[in-house]
Amino acid sequence: MKPITTHLQDIERALVQSHIAPSVDLKLRVAELILHARESRPGKWFGLFVVLGWKEEWNEFTDISDAKQDIFAKKKKTVKKINIEVYDMKRDIASTLDFDGAILIDVEGTVLHSGVMIEGLRPRIVAQAVHPGSFSDLSEQFGFTGKVHTRHLSAITASYIFQPTTVFTMSEETGDFHMFENGRIVYTATYAAI
Repeated sequence: MKPITTHLQDIERALVQSHIAPSVDLKLRVAELILHARESRPGKWFGLFVVLGWKEEWNEFTDISDAKQDIFAKKKKTVKKINIEVYDMKRDIASTLDFDGAILIDVEGTVLHSGVMIEGLRPRIVAQAVHPGSFSDLSEQFGFTGKVHTRHLSAITASYIFQPTTVFTMSEETGDFHMFENGRIVYTATYAAI
């Protein structure tokens, strides 16, 4: 199992070619929070979908199925100020691990919303734009090494539609961690490597 610092070094190297705001430091901070949350729950996988670089103008594509899950709507939190060692379970990314939907973070690192449904993404159309051709399924067309489901297909599609953003996922089925930009996989850490 790789230490989180090694993952962060690998992610930083993977982001060398990235010209997408927000800063690499902020992307690394979000990745660090997610990977620490993963370590804090050994043996219990969770699903997570985080969009970093969200703009309020895109809110027309969102809906909240359960307002209780949108814990940041009234009290925003900056990811830079989250103490990794001592989670504030009332207002922290870790407190959303059992929620459905996406966490939206702006380009400055302010967590805006959680438990968000992002509508109208159309993964098949995006997959054909990013990777044209004939494939057995969307997982293969987007370049995943194995089958992925709705969360990951929505996330990689969101990274293409809502540019410039960096999107992160954690799989509750496999424990795999992914980062996406421009409809492409930027970094993957399989559960065995986490």
